[in-house]
Amino acid sequence: MHKLLFFLLALQTFSSLAGENVLFVLTTADKQELQNGKVRDTGFFLSEFYVPYKEIIDAGHKVVFATIEAKAAPIDPESLKDDYWNDKSLIEEALNFTKNNEAFNQPLSLKQVLENLNQYDAIVIPGGQGVMVDLIENKTISQILLQFALAKKPIGLICHAPALLINLAKFSNNPLEDFDVTSVSIFEELYIENFIMKGKAKHRLIRFQLNDSGYDAHSALPKMSHVEKDRFLVTNQNPFSSEEFSAVFLKTLLEYSKSK
Repeated sequence: MHKLLFFLLALQTFSSLAGENVLFVLTTADKQELQNGKVRDTGFFLSEFYVPYKEIIDAGHKVVFATIEAKAAPIDPESLKDDYWNDKSLIEEALNFTKNNEAFNQPLSLKQVLENLNQYDAIVIPGGQGVMVDLIENKTISQILLQFALAKKPIGLICHAPALLINLAKFSNNPLEDFDVTSVSIFEELYIENFIMKGKAKHRLIRFQLNDSGYDAHSALPKMSHVEKDRFLVTNQNPFSSEEFSAVFLKTLLEYSKSK
């Protein structure tokens, strides 16, 4: 009897230490057509992915990767510049990870995820202009986000990824309506369009669209770290917020773990 009790206690302890299953959804768009007809290389923003990923793994959680059709995600070349990294020593480490990690290069499809959604405790979607090409027009990711929101599981959306909340407002009863959020700011979008992309994106002015869709959107000055946490939803403004986002999201994940 004592041995059985010890085994059950040990099993419970192990379960609590095993961590949560965190789903990372990434864009697979490697090209972006602008309103002026220009086509540019794009993808996900490397620091917005790797900094939170590393912190989540180091905290003892597990990560599963998914893309729309189970294709490996491309890196936005712009995100390799030193300017977007608070810790520049991580760039080479992040690149090596994306080249060599088997799970990253063999992601699940969003359809597979939706069919087994109860396996996941939280979701993180890094930004990058690629999000504004494929995920923004994908109905499956809207369904996935809706189910996470209804279950009040942690949702983390980074930089451009909060734009996906605009599609949730099209549901008759959006569970995230009136939530405080942030995203890439209008000033940052205009800077990117004028000095980096040299053209306007098809989907743009995210901050305004979020407000028009029933959210309470906030922005800090460009390049400032800014994170909004409203209950189980964590959003951030830009690559310079990656460390703050990671800390706040881990806190939210711990709150969820304790509430189960």
